[in-house]
Amino acid sequence: MTKKVFLVCVVFFMVTAIAYGGGFALSGVGSKAIGMGGAFRGLADNWSAAYWNPAGLAQLSQSEINMMAITITPMPEYNPNIKYDDFEVGYRNGEFRYPTYETHFAPNVSGFYKITDKEDLTFGISIFAPYALGSEWDLFEPIYEDIVAPFPGIDHGATLKVVDIHPTFAKSFMDNQLMVGAGFSFMRGEIDFQKTVLIPTSLPRPHDNVAVNTFLQGDGWGYGANFGILYKMSDKIQLGISGKTPTTIKLDGDVTSTLYAINNTNLRQTAENQASNAAELALINFIFSTEEAGTRNWSRTASADLKLPADVGLGIAYKASEKMTFTMDFSYTLWSVLDSIVINLEGADPPAYDSTDNISVIRTKWDDIFRFSAGGLYQVIDPLQLRFGFYLDPTPIPDETFSPLFMDIGAKYSGNIGAAFTVSDWEIGYNFEYIHFTEREIINQTGIGSDFDNYPGLFKASLIANHLSITYRF
Repeated sequence: MTKKVFLVCVVFFMVTAIAYGGGFALSGVGSKAIGMGGAFRGLADNWSAAYWNPAGLAQLSQSEINMMAITITPMPEYNPNIKYDDFEVGYRNGEFRYPTYETHFAPNVSGFYKITDKEDLTFGISIFAPYALGSEWDLFEPIYEDIVAPFPGIDHGATLKVVDIHPTFAKSFMDNQLMVGAGFSFMRGEIDFQKTVLIPTSLPRPHDNVAVNTFLQGDGWGYGANFGILYKMSDKIQLGISGKTPTTIKLDGDVTSTLYAINNTNLRQTAENQASNAAELALINFIFSTEEAGTRNWSRTASADLKLPADVGLGIAYKASEKMTFTMDFSYTLWSVLDSIVINLEGADPPAYDSTDNISVIRTKWDDIFRFSAGGLYQVIDPLQLRFGFYLDPTPIPDETFSPLFMDIGAKYSGNIGAAFTVSDWEIGYNFEYIHFTEREIINQTGIGSDFDNYPGLFKASLIANHLSITYRF
Protein backbone atom coordinates (compact mmCIF):
# COMPACT_ATOMS: atom_id res chain seq x y z
CA MET A 1 0.00 0.00 0.00
CA THR A 2 2.82 2.43 0.85
CA LYS A 3 4.42 1.86 -2.54
CA LYS A 4 1.12 2.55 -4.33
CA VAL A 5 0.52 5.76 -2.42
CA PHE A 6 4.05 6.89 -3.28
CA LEU A 7 3.41 6.26 -6.99
CA VAL A 8 0.21 8.29 -6.88
CA CYS A 9 2.00 11.21 -5.17
CA VAL A 10 4.67 11.15 -7.88
CA VAL A 11 1.95 11.28 -10.56
CA PHE A 12 0.29 14.28 -8.89
CA PHE A 13 3.60 16.13 -8.75
CA MET A 14 4.41 15.45 -12.40
CA VAL A 15 0.97 16.49 -13.62
CA THR A 16 0.97 19.80 -11.81
CA ALA A 17 4.51 20.45 -13.01
CA ILE A 18 4.49 19.54 -16.69
CA ALA A 19 1.28 17.93 -17.97
CA TYR A 20 -0.11 20.52 -20.35
CA GLY A 21 -1.21 20.30 -23.94
CA GLY A 22 -2.52 22.73 -26.50
CA GLY A 23 -5.98 24.10 -27.21
CA PHE A 24 -8.49 25.75 -24.80
CA ALA A 25 -10.75 22.68 -24.59
CA LEU A 26 -8.57 19.70 -25.34
CA SER A 27 -9.87 17.15 -27.83
CA GLY A 28 -10.14 14.65 -25.00
CA VAL A 29 -8.49 12.96 -22.05
CA GLY A 30 -6.73 9.58 -22.19
CA SER A 31 -4.94 7.92 -25.09
CA LYS A 32 -7.66 5.28 -25.65
CA ALA A 33 -10.54 7.77 -25.69
CA ILE A 34 -8.63 10.19 -27.93
CA GLY A 35 -7.82 7.33 -30.32
CA MET A 36 -11.56 6.67 -30.57
CA GLY A 37 -12.31 10.29 -31.43
CA GLY A 38 -13.75 10.97 -27.97
CA ALA A 39 -16.65 8.56 -28.54
CA PHE A 40 -16.17 7.09 -25.08
CA ARG A 41 -19.19 7.90 -22.90
CA GLY A 42 -20.91 4.62 -23.72
CA LEU A 43 -17.78 2.48 -23.17
CA ALA A 44 -15.88 4.26 -20.36
CA ASP A 45 -13.81 1.21 -19.41
CA ASN A 46 -10.52 2.73 -18.22
CA TRP A 47 -9.24 5.46 -15.87
CA SER A 48 -10.35 8.30 -18.18
CA ALA A 49 -13.96 7.42 -17.39
CA ALA A 50 -13.47 9.86 -14.50
CA TYR A 51 -13.59 12.58 -17.18
CA TRP A 52 -15.91 11.07 -19.82
CA ASN A 53 -18.42 9.17 -17.68
CA PRO A 54 -17.58 8.46 -14.01
CA ALA A 55 -20.08 5.57 -13.88
CA GLY A 56 -17.59 3.56 -15.93
CA LEU A 57 -15.17 3.43 -13.01
CA ALA A 58 -17.39 0.70 -11.54
CA GLN A 59 -15.92 -1.55 -14.28
CA LEU A 60 -12.33 -1.08 -13.06
CA SER A 61 -10.71 -3.75 -10.93
CA GLN A 62 -7.34 -1.97 -10.62
CA SER A 63 -5.79 1.47 -10.36
CA GLU A 64 -4.25 2.90 -13.53
CA ILE A 65 -1.50 5.41 -14.28
CA ASN A 66 -1.13 6.73 -17.82
CA MET A 67 2.02 8.46 -19.03
CA MET A 68 1.74 10.10 -22.42
CA ALA A 69 4.24 11.94 -24.58
CA ILE A 70 2.49 14.19 -27.11
CA THR A 71 4.00 16.09 -30.01
CA ILE A 72 1.69 18.74 -31.41
CA THR A 73 2.43 20.41 -34.73
CA PRO A 74 -0.06 23.25 -35.19
CA MET A 75 -0.14 24.91 -38.59
CA PRO A 76 -2.20 28.09 -38.17
CA GLU A 77 -1.89 31.02 -40.57
CA TYR A 78 -3.21 34.54 -40.12
CA ASN A 79 -3.19 37.34 -42.66
CA PRO A 80 -4.29 40.40 -40.63
CA ASN A 81 -6.32 43.33 -41.88
CA ILE A 82 -6.52 45.62 -38.83
CA LYS A 83 -6.90 49.37 -39.19
CA TYR A 84 -8.17 52.29 -37.11
CA ASP A 85 -10.56 54.46 -39.11
CA ASP A 86 -9.09 53.01 -42.34
CA PHE A 87 -5.53 54.01 -41.31
CA GLU A 88 -2.62 51.60 -40.90
CA VAL A 89 -1.44 51.55 -37.29
CA GLY A 90 1.30 48.92 -37.22
CA TYR A 91 -0.29 45.52 -37.69
CA ARG A 92 1.45 43.42 -40.30
CA ASN A 93 -1.42 43.57 -42.77
CA GLY A 94 -1.27 41.74 -46.07
CA GLU A 95 1.24 39.05 -45.05
CA PHE A 96 0.64 35.65 -43.47
CA ARG A 97 1.87 35.36 -39.90
CA TYR A 98 2.67 32.11 -38.10
CA PRO A 99 3.15 31.10 -34.44
CA THR A 100 6.65 31.10 -33.01
CA TYR A 101 7.06 27.32 -32.78
CA GLU A 102 6.60 24.48 -35.24
CA THR A 103 6.29 21.47 -32.92
CA HIS A 104 5.25 21.57 -29.28
CA PHE A 105 6.18 18.71 -26.92
CA ALA A 106 3.61 18.09 -24.18
CA PRO A 107 4.28 15.32 -21.64
CA ASN A 108 1.19 14.24 -19.78
CA VAL A 109 0.81 12.06 -16.69
CA SER A 110 -2.63 11.21 -15.33
CA GLY A 111 -4.63 8.32 -13.93
CA PHE A 112 -7.04 6.92 -11.34
CA TYR A 113 -6.09 5.56 -7.94
CA LYS A 114 -8.70 3.12 -6.65
CA ILE A 115 -8.90 3.53 -2.89
CA THR A 116 -11.68 1.06 -2.09
CA ASP A 117 -14.10 -1.36 -3.72
CA LYS A 118 -16.74 -2.66 -1.32
CA GLU A 119 -20.26 -3.87 -1.99
CA ASP A 120 -20.05 -2.83 -5.67
CA LEU A 121 -18.91 0.67 -4.64
CA THR A 122 -15.72 2.03 -6.20
CA PHE A 123 -14.05 5.13 -4.82
CA GLY A 124 -10.82 6.77 -5.90
CA ILE A 125 -9.09 9.88 -7.10
CA SER A 126 -7.94 10.83 -10.59
CA ILE A 127 -6.03 13.71 -12.10
CA PHE A 128 -5.97 15.04 -15.64
CA ALA A 129 -5.66 18.22 -17.71
CA PRO A 130 -9.03 19.04 -19.39
CA TYR A 131 -8.17 22.54 -20.69
CA ALA A 132 -5.04 24.09 -22.10
CA LEU A 133 -4.11 26.82 -24.55
CA GLY A 134 -0.88 27.98 -26.13
CA SER A 135 -0.16 30.56 -28.83
CA GLU A 136 2.50 33.21 -29.47
CA TRP A 137 2.47 35.69 -32.36
CA ASP A 138 4.47 38.54 -33.85
CA LEU A 139 1.68 40.68 -35.28
CA PHE A 140 2.69 44.28 -34.62
CA GLU A 141 5.49 46.80 -35.21
CA PRO A 142 5.04 50.52 -34.37
CA ILE A 143 4.80 52.67 -37.48
CA TYR A 144 6.73 55.54 -35.87
CA GLU A 145 10.39 54.80 -36.66
CA ASP A 146 11.79 57.05 -33.91
CA ILE A 147 11.03 54.45 -31.26
CA VAL A 148 13.76 54.23 -28.61
CA ALA A 149 13.66 50.58 -27.52
CA PRO A 150 13.04 47.76 -30.00
CA PHE A 151 9.50 46.42 -29.86
CA PRO A 152 9.30 42.78 -28.62
CA GLY A 153 9.31 40.00 -31.20
CA ILE A 154 6.36 38.37 -29.41
CA ASP A 155 3.58 40.90 -28.92
CA HIS A 156 0.45 38.71 -28.73
CA GLY A 157 0.09 35.44 -26.85
CA ALA A 158 -2.02 33.35 -24.54
CA THR A 159 -1.24 30.37 -22.31
CA LEU A 160 -3.86 28.57 -20.25
CA LYS A 161 -3.21 25.56 -18.02
CA VAL A 162 -5.94 23.78 -16.04
CA VAL A 163 -5.39 20.63 -13.96
CA ASP A 164 -8.34 18.79 -12.39
CA ILE A 165 -7.83 16.82 -9.16
CA HIS A 166 -10.90 14.64 -9.23
CA PRO A 167 -12.15 12.39 -6.37
CA THR A 168 -14.80 10.09 -7.83
CA PHE A 169 -17.11 7.26 -6.80
CA ALA A 170 -19.14 4.76 -8.79
CA LYS A 171 -21.60 2.03 -7.83
CA SER A 172 -23.09 -0.83 -9.80
CA PHE A 173 -26.61 -2.25 -9.46
CA MET A 174 -28.64 -5.10 -10.93
CA ASP A 175 -25.64 -7.46 -11.28
CA ASN A 176 -23.57 -4.74 -13.00
CA GLN A 177 -26.29 -3.99 -15.54
CA LEU A 178 -26.66 -0.44 -14.22
CA MET A 179 -23.80 1.79 -13.03
CA VAL A 180 -23.87 5.33 -11.69
CA GLY A 181 -21.03 7.63 -10.74
CA ALA A 182 -20.15 11.16 -9.71
CA GLY A 183 -16.99 13.16 -9.22
CA PHE A 184 -15.87 16.46 -7.78
CA SER A 185 -13.46 18.82 -9.53
CA PHE A 186 -10.76 20.79 -7.75
CA MET A 187 -9.32 22.75 -10.67
CA ARG A 188 -6.05 24.65 -10.57
CA GLY A 189 -5.80 27.20 -13.36
CA GLU A 190 -2.98 29.43 -14.62
CA ILE A 191 -3.25 32.02 -17.38
CA ASP A 192 -0.83 34.33 -19.22
CA PHE A 193 -2.30 36.81 -21.68
CA GLN A 194 -0.26 39.24 -23.80
CA LYS A 195 -1.59 41.87 -26.17
CA THR A 196 -0.52 45.15 -27.79
CA VAL A 197 -2.78 48.13 -27.19
CA LEU A 198 -2.43 51.63 -28.64
CA ILE A 199 -2.80 54.75 -26.51
CA PRO A 200 -4.18 57.71 -28.49
CA THR A 201 -2.31 61.04 -28.38
CA SER A 202 -2.91 64.56 -29.76
CA LEU A 203 0.21 64.28 -31.93
CA PRO A 204 0.04 64.18 -35.76
CA ARG A 205 0.37 60.91 -37.64
CA PRO A 206 2.20 58.58 -37.40
CA HIS A 207 2.50 59.45 -33.67
CA ASP A 208 -1.24 59.70 -33.04
CA ASN A 209 -0.98 56.37 -31.18
CA VAL A 210 1.83 55.01 -29.00
CA ALA A 211 2.30 51.29 -28.48
CA VAL A 212 1.87 49.64 -25.07
CA ASN A 213 2.58 45.96 -24.56
CA THR A 214 0.36 44.51 -21.80
CA PHE A 215 0.96 41.21 -20.01
CA LEU A 216 -1.58 39.59 -17.67
CA GLN A 217 -0.61 36.76 -15.32
CA GLY A 218 -2.97 35.02 -12.91
CA ASP A 219 -3.73 31.75 -11.17
CA GLY A 220 -6.35 30.33 -8.85
CA TRP A 221 -8.79 27.56 -8.01
CA GLY A 222 -12.28 26.57 -9.09
CA TYR A 223 -14.71 23.83 -8.05
CA GLY A 224 -17.31 21.77 -9.88
CA ALA A 225 -18.69 18.27 -10.37
CA ASN A 226 -19.65 15.68 -12.96
CA PHE A 227 -22.00 12.71 -13.08
CA GLY A 228 -22.68 9.68 -15.24
CA ILE A 229 -24.88 6.66 -15.88
CA LEU A 230 -24.08 3.44 -17.77
CA TYR A 231 -26.75 0.92 -18.70
CA LYS A 232 -26.18 -2.42 -20.38
CA MET A 233 -29.22 -2.97 -22.57
CA SER A 234 -27.87 -6.34 -23.73
CA ASP A 235 -24.63 -8.24 -24.17
CA LYS A 236 -23.96 -6.11 -27.26
CA ILE A 237 -25.31 -2.62 -26.48
CA GLN A 238 -24.34 -0.25 -23.67
CA LEU A 239 -25.64 3.31 -23.23
CA GLY A 240 -24.00 6.14 -21.33
CA ILE A 241 -25.16 9.58 -20.23
CA SER A 242 -22.83 12.05 -18.53
CA GLY A 243 -22.43 15.73 -17.88
CA LYS A 244 -20.61 18.28 -15.80
CA THR A 245 -21.45 21.49 -14.01
CA PRO A 246 -20.00 24.89 -14.95
CA THR A 247 -16.88 25.90 -13.04
CA THR A 248 -15.54 29.34 -12.22
CA ILE A 249 -11.82 29.66 -11.54
CA LYS A 250 -11.03 32.69 -9.38
CA LEU A 251 -7.83 34.15 -10.78
CA ASP A 252 -5.52 36.56 -8.96
CA GLY A 253 -2.41 38.12 -10.45
CA ASP A 254 -1.16 41.33 -12.03
CA VAL A 255 -1.07 43.27 -15.28
CA THR A 256 2.28 44.69 -16.39
CA SER A 257 2.30 47.42 -19.04
CA THR A 258 5.27 48.67 -21.06
CA LEU A 259 5.04 51.82 -23.19
CA TYR A 260 7.61 52.13 -26.01
CA ALA A 261 8.56 55.82 -26.00
CA ILE A 262 9.30 58.21 -28.86
CA ASN A 263 12.73 59.80 -29.38
CA ASN A 264 12.09 62.90 -31.50
CA THR A 265 13.43 66.20 -30.14
CA ASN A 266 11.74 68.48 -32.68
CA LEU A 267 8.33 66.84 -32.29
CA ARG A 268 8.63 66.96 -28.51
CA GLN A 269 9.50 70.67 -28.56
CA THR A 270 6.52 71.42 -30.80
CA ALA A 271 4.20 69.43 -28.54
CA GLU A 272 5.48 71.19 -25.41
CA ASN A 273 4.92 74.59 -27.01
CA GLN A 274 1.34 73.64 -27.85
CA ALA A 275 0.56 72.18 -24.40
CA SER A 276 -2.05 74.22 -22.53
CA ASN A 277 -1.69 72.80 -19.01
CA ALA A 278 0.49 70.76 -16.68
CA ALA A 279 -1.36 67.51 -17.42
CA GLU A 280 -0.58 67.75 -21.12
CA LEU A 281 3.09 68.48 -20.33
CA ALA A 282 3.21 65.43 -18.04
CA LEU A 283 1.81 63.26 -20.83
CA ILE A 284 4.39 64.59 -23.28
CA ASN A 285 7.16 63.82 -20.81
CA PHE A 286 5.73 60.34 -20.41
CA ILE A 287 5.57 59.34 -24.10
CA PHE A 288 8.90 60.93 -25.14
CA SER A 289 12.27 59.65 -23.99
CA THR A 290 15.93 59.98 -24.87
CA GLU A 291 16.98 57.38 -22.31
CA GLU A 292 18.68 54.24 -23.56
CA ALA A 293 16.03 51.98 -21.98
CA GLY A 294 13.28 53.86 -23.83
CA THR A 295 10.34 52.28 -22.01
CA ARG A 296 7.87 53.28 -19.31
CA ASN A 297 6.73 50.41 -17.09
CA TRP A 298 3.95 50.09 -14.54
CA SER A 299 1.94 47.28 -12.90
CA ARG A 300 -1.45 46.83 -11.30
CA THR A 301 -2.85 43.88 -9.36
CA ALA A 302 -5.66 42.05 -11.10
CA SER A 303 -8.44 39.56 -10.38
CA ALA A 304 -10.85 37.87 -12.76
CA ASP A 305 -13.31 35.00 -13.08
CA LEU A 306 -12.56 32.41 -15.77
CA LYS A 307 -15.85 30.63 -16.52
CA LEU A 308 -15.63 27.05 -17.81
CA PRO A 309 -18.71 25.51 -19.42
CA ALA A 310 -21.17 22.84 -18.39
CA ASP A 311 -21.84 20.03 -20.84
CA VAL A 312 -24.02 16.96 -21.28
CA GLY A 313 -23.55 14.00 -23.59
CA LEU A 314 -25.06 10.72 -24.73
CA GLY A 315 -22.94 7.77 -25.86
CA ILE A 316 -23.50 4.25 -27.18
CA ALA A 317 -21.17 1.27 -27.46
CA TYR A 318 -22.07 -1.60 -29.77
CA LYS A 319 -20.14 -4.86 -29.59
CA ALA A 320 -20.52 -6.15 -33.13
CA SER A 321 -18.43 -9.27 -32.45
CA GLU A 322 -15.93 -10.64 -29.98
CA LYS A 323 -13.24 -8.56 -31.69
CA MET A 324 -15.05 -5.46 -32.96
CA THR A 325 -16.69 -2.65 -30.96
CA PHE A 326 -18.19 0.57 -32.37
CA THR A 327 -18.96 3.71 -30.36
CA MET A 328 -20.78 6.99 -30.97
CA ASP A 329 -21.21 10.18 -28.92
CA PHE A 330 -23.30 13.34 -29.07
CA SER A 331 -22.50 16.16 -26.65
CA TYR A 332 -23.66 19.72 -26.05
CA THR A 333 -21.35 22.28 -24.44
CA LEU A 334 -22.68 25.52 -22.98
CA TRP A 335 -19.84 27.86 -23.96
CA SER A 336 -22.23 30.80 -23.70
CA VAL A 337 -21.30 30.99 -20.01
CA LEU A 338 -18.09 32.63 -21.28
CA ASP A 339 -19.74 35.89 -22.29
CA SER A 340 -16.75 37.98 -21.19
CA ILE A 341 -13.71 37.97 -18.92
CA VAL A 342 -13.96 40.95 -16.56
CA ILE A 343 -10.60 41.95 -15.07
CA ASN A 344 -10.74 44.04 -11.89
CA LEU A 345 -7.66 46.21 -11.43
CA GLU A 346 -6.16 47.81 -8.34
CA GLY A 347 -3.32 50.29 -8.19
CA ALA A 348 -2.59 53.50 -10.02
CA ASP A 349 -1.57 54.15 -13.59
CA PRO A 350 1.37 56.55 -14.09
CA PRO A 351 0.37 60.15 -13.26
CA ALA A 352 0.64 61.15 -16.90
CA TYR A 353 -1.62 58.36 -18.06
CA ASP A 354 -4.43 58.11 -15.52
CA SER A 355 -7.17 56.04 -17.10
CA THR A 356 -9.21 56.13 -13.85
CA ASP A 357 -10.62 52.82 -15.10
CA ASN A 358 -10.45 49.94 -12.65
CA ILE A 359 -12.09 47.41 -14.97
CA SER A 360 -10.85 45.85 -18.20
CA VAL A 361 -13.06 43.55 -20.24
CA ILE A 362 -12.08 40.82 -22.71
CA ARG A 363 -15.27 40.38 -24.71
CA THR A 364 -16.02 36.81 -25.79
CA LYS A 365 -19.77 36.11 -26.21
CA TRP A 366 -19.14 32.48 -27.21
CA ASP A 367 -21.91 30.20 -28.49
CA ASP A 368 -23.20 26.83 -27.30
CA ILE A 369 -22.19 23.95 -29.60
CA PHE A 370 -22.94 20.31 -30.45
CA ARG A 371 -20.11 17.82 -30.99
CA PHE A 372 -20.38 14.47 -32.79
CA SER A 373 -17.86 11.65 -32.30
CA ALA A 374 -17.58 8.12 -33.66
CA GLY A 375 -14.95 5.46 -33.08
CA GLY A 376 -14.15 1.82 -32.66
CA LEU A 377 -11.84 -0.94 -31.44
CA TYR A 378 -10.62 -4.07 -33.17
CA GLN A 379 -8.87 -6.80 -31.16
CA VAL A 380 -6.47 -8.23 -33.74
CA ILE A 381 -4.98 -10.80 -31.34
CA ASP A 382 -5.11 -11.05 -27.58
CA PRO A 383 -2.39 -8.43 -26.79
CA LEU A 384 -2.89 -6.16 -29.85
CA GLN A 385 -5.80 -3.75 -30.27
CA LEU A 386 -6.42 -1.28 -33.10
CA ARG A 387 -8.30 1.99 -32.44
CA PHE A 388 -9.86 4.53 -34.76
CA GLY A 389 -12.08 7.58 -34.43
CA PHE A 390 -13.51 10.77 -35.89
CA TYR A 391 -15.15 13.89 -34.51
CA LEU A 392 -16.80 17.05 -35.76
CA ASP A 393 -16.50 19.95 -33.33
CA PRO A 394 -17.79 23.42 -34.36
CA THR A 395 -16.10 26.50 -32.95
CA PRO A 396 -18.00 28.44 -30.28
CA ILE A 397 -16.24 31.73 -31.13
CA PRO A 398 -18.22 34.20 -33.29
CA ASP A 399 -16.64 36.58 -35.80
CA GLU A 400 -17.47 39.52 -33.53
CA THR A 401 -14.97 38.46 -30.83
CA PHE A 402 -12.56 36.17 -32.67
CA SER A 403 -8.84 36.52 -31.88
CA PRO A 404 -5.75 34.56 -32.97
CA LEU A 405 -5.02 34.15 -29.25
CA PHE A 406 -7.83 31.53 -29.21
CA MET A 407 -6.99 29.69 -32.42
CA ASP A 408 -10.23 27.74 -32.77
CA ILE A 409 -10.82 29.31 -36.15
CA GLY A 410 -13.63 27.10 -37.44
CA ALA A 411 -15.32 23.71 -37.35
CA LYS A 412 -12.79 20.98 -36.59
CA TYR A 413 -12.74 17.67 -38.45
CA SER A 414 -10.49 15.16 -36.70
CA GLY A 415 -9.32 11.71 -37.74
CA ASN A 416 -7.54 9.33 -35.36
CA ILE A 417 -5.88 5.95 -35.79
CA GLY A 418 -3.77 4.01 -33.33
CA ALA A 419 -2.92 0.76 -31.61
CA ALA A 420 -2.22 -0.62 -28.15
CA PHE A 421 -0.13 -3.62 -27.07
CA THR A 422 -0.69 -5.14 -23.62
CA VAL A 423 1.85 -7.18 -21.66
CA SER A 424 0.86 -8.21 -18.13
CA ASP A 425 0.03 -5.00 -16.22
CA TRP A 426 1.55 -2.72 -18.87
CA GLU A 427 0.05 -1.27 -22.02
CA ILE A 428 1.95 0.62 -24.72
CA GLY A 429 -0.12 2.68 -27.13
CA TYR A 430 0.28 5.04 -30.06
CA ASN A 431 -2.24 7.35 -31.70
CA PHE A 432 -1.98 9.66 -34.71
CA GLU A 433 -4.41 12.58 -34.93
CA TYR A 434 -5.03 15.01 -37.77
CA ILE A 435 -7.35 18.00 -37.35
CA HIS A 436 -8.54 20.20 -40.18
CA PHE A 437 -10.10 23.60 -39.42
CA THR A 438 -12.48 25.25 -41.83
CA GLU A 439 -11.11 28.51 -43.21
CA ARG A 440 -12.40 31.79 -41.76
CA GLU A 441 -12.29 35.34 -43.14
CA ILE A 442 -13.36 38.21 -40.92
CA ILE A 443 -14.13 41.43 -42.79
CA ASN A 444 -15.85 43.71 -40.30
CA GLN A 445 -13.97 45.00 -37.27
CA THR A 446 -16.04 45.35 -34.10
CA GLY A 447 -15.28 47.98 -31.49
CA ILE A 448 -14.00 51.53 -31.73
CA GLY A 449 -10.39 52.55 -32.36
CA SER A 450 -7.93 50.77 -30.09
CA ASP A 451 -10.79 49.17 -28.16
CA PHE A 452 -11.61 46.53 -30.76
CA ASP A 453 -13.05 43.10 -29.99
CA ASN A 454 -11.96 40.99 -32.94
CA TYR A 455 -9.07 40.64 -35.40
CA PRO A 456 -10.14 40.96 -39.05
CA GLY A 457 -8.25 39.02 -41.68
CA LEU A 458 -7.93 35.55 -43.16
CA PHE A 459 -7.36 32.50 -40.91
CA LYS A 460 -6.34 28.97 -41.90
CA ALA A 461 -5.22 26.07 -39.72
CA SER A 462 -4.59 22.37 -39.40
CA LEU A 463 -2.90 20.30 -36.71
CA ILE A 464 -1.01 17.02 -36.42
CA ALA A 465 -0.55 15.27 -33.07
CA ASN A 466 1.31 12.10 -32.11
CA HIS A 467 0.47 10.38 -28.80
CA LEU A 468 2.77 7.74 -27.34
CA SER A 469 1.39 6.32 -24.08
CA ILE A 470 2.33 3.83 -21.38
CA THR A 471 -0.33 2.61 -18.93
CA TYR A 472 0.44 0.72 -15.73
CA ARG A 473 -2.29 -1.11 -13.80
CA PHE A 474 -1.82 -2.11 -10.16
